[in-house]
Amino acid sequence: MNTSKSTPLRSKVTTVEPTLHHENINYPFGQNAGRDNARLFFDFSVGLGAFDHDIANKKVLDFACGSGWTTEWLNRIGYDVFGFDIDPGAIEKANLRPELDKRIDINRYHTTLADGHTIPYKDATFAHVFCFDSLHHIKDYEKALGDIRRVLVPGGRAIFVEPGSRHSKSPQTVQFLKDHNLGDWWIEKDVDLMEIWELAQKVGFKQMKIKPYLLPSMVDYNFWEWFHILENPEGIKNYMSVLRRYAYEDRVCFYLA
Repeated sequence: MNTSKSTPLRSKVTTVEPTLHHENINYPFGQNAGRDNARLFFDFSVGLGAFDHDIANKKVLDFACGSGWTTEWLNRIGYDVFGFDIDPGAIEKANLRPELDKRIDINRYHTTLADGHTIPYKDATFAHVFCFDSLHHIKDYEKALGDIRRVLVPGGRAIFVEPGSRHSKSPQTVQFLKDHNLGDWWIEKDVDLMEIWELAQKVGFKQMKIKPYLLPSMVDYNFWEWFHILENPEGIKNYMSVLRRYAYEDRVCFYLA
């Protein structure tokens, strides 16, 4: 992956008719987008729950923001968001959003072209770094984590919502790579929490907090099963076993501080 630096100025927004680029601007949502819409919204809300809302600094770095949907929503929530991505096409889509939706505050919506290994912002700039489904595309985890820590203010948080420790070998990933000839620059890696924690400590992070969860579609109890769950040690054990496996191997949400 080539490293490219870019001056962190707010990109110009291209004027377009509101009906243009609908499919591209809507990615990754929609029936044909390839990912479950409910999962995307749910994962985003879990990640948002890891923010420290008491920090006065409202600047958020949206790490490898893609088409900018997370940048948009963080902006609409009230944060001053700086999104970047290495893909010019993704940033082009992200730049269209303020023109298509006037609810976005253009003064708090910034995008730039950059590489996640070399973040083009000054030390101690952001209270939060938000990385949604992006770390597993990064070639050098240690280098990226070190630069993330550099741009965080003391006490800031780096929040990650990612696939887990079996991502690269999962049937979905194998099929995705078969269906999409993206070239050698596209990387699909595992996010193993033990590996990440060891690397995070090397670059200076002091703690990792896990936010384990199951998708709503995975959990379904009838009333009496749920009412008596505390009286069922075997049921609790089974639930925790599924939770531990899923929230380590399949989907992980955690933050570093």
